[in-house]
Formats: sequence, C-alpha cells, structure tokens
Amino acid sequence: MVARGRAEGAFRTDLPIAWLINVLQAVMHSATEEIRAGRLNPDRATGHIAATVLAAFTPPGTPAPEPRGGA
Repeated sequence: MVARGRAEGAFRTDLPIAWLINVLQAVMHSATEEIRAGRLNPDRATGHIAATVLAAFTPPGTPAPEPRGGA
C-alpha cells in the first residue's frame, strides 16, 4: 500500500518505505499507551492516528489531507 501511494504521488518518496511503516506502527502503539493511561479517549484515537500519519506520509510542500471524520 505504501509503495502504491508513493507511485501515485500521494505519499512522500524522500523517506524509505520501512521508515514510514515504522512511523505508522509507533503512532499506533503510542495511541494504545495514551488510551491505557487515560489521556486519549478511545473514540478519538482513530482520528488522531489518521491525522498524524497523513501528516507524516504527505509529500513535503503538499498540504496534508483532512482525515475522514476529523481528528
């Protein structure tokens, strides 16, 4: 999916695919920890993850798209 997004120009190409995948995994793990610690409402976690990952994956100089449903 990341390779396809890069080929279509939707995802940045200046960072390795493995790095982008690790960023996604780190964000998901962080959301889990925030939920467990009571600092993030589980109902908002998906929006937070989407907003963060979209911003991280969007090519430099391109505005990050808004996540569906908002953050």
